[in-house]
Amino acid sequence: MSQLKDRVSEAVIIEDRSLAEYYSRMAKRHMRIPCQRVLKRVLAKGITDGEALDVGTGPGIFPLFLSRALPGLRFRGIDLSPVMAELAEKNAREERSGDRVRFEVGSAYALPCKDHSLDLLLSINTLHHLERPAVFFNEVARSLKKNGAFVIVDFHRDTSPAMLWFFDSLWRLFFGGHPRAGEGFMESVRSSYTLRECEAFLNQSQLKGWKLYTRTVEMWIESVRDGNDKGSLFFGRNRESTR
Repeated sequence: MSQLKDRVSEAVIIEDRSLAEYYSRMAKRHMRIPCQRVLKRVLAKGITDGEALDVGTGPGIFPLFLSRALPGLRFRGIDLSPVMAELAEKNAREERSGDRVRFEVGSAYALPCKDHSLDLLLSINTLHHLERPAVFFNEVARSLKKNGAFVIVDFHRDTSPAMLWFFDSLWRLFFGGHPRAGEGFMESVRSSYTLRECEAFLNQSQLKGWKLYTRTVEMWIESVRDGNDKGSLFFGRNRESTR
């Protein structure tokens, strides 16, 4: 597998109901560990209650998991796909989450919340769908309270070829049961941004107090406690780059 260089945009909206239902079933079966990792980062920021928004929620797995672990959070999940938003609502009803978790169709470029109203914003594996990430980052800055937190996770296409091969093999093992799902991981990676590209979008935006770092095939963008700093880029877990 050769090193990926040029970005190839991935279709944004899933309209195929059978594919959406397959992703929902597989996510409920296999996404517990990723959900726990996100929960750990949210707890590290001291967020246990308040208003939360999940951008690009898909079948709603992450907000439903976090709302069980942190019942003081009131979650809203948005997705461009009406089919996914409908499936997320169905999953919420099955879990009897009540009015603590709601789902609706919505855009990352126009978040459905008032200025400085959110305590927490999540966006998991959505950034690679966006052609204007800086606009989304501006919306994050507009929507969060002064001490609000954010956790944004996505792939980065400058991952090593060996690492991509390994995780693509795992993806095909767990998500290869649908004829259109087997290529899903590599399609998302090809559509993702490099760390330097993401850093440039962050610097173009009004979002402050961020940390950008890698964990295997993922890049994580998190709020830091001192929100006055523009941001920091890390390679790996502990090495800060020179700027």
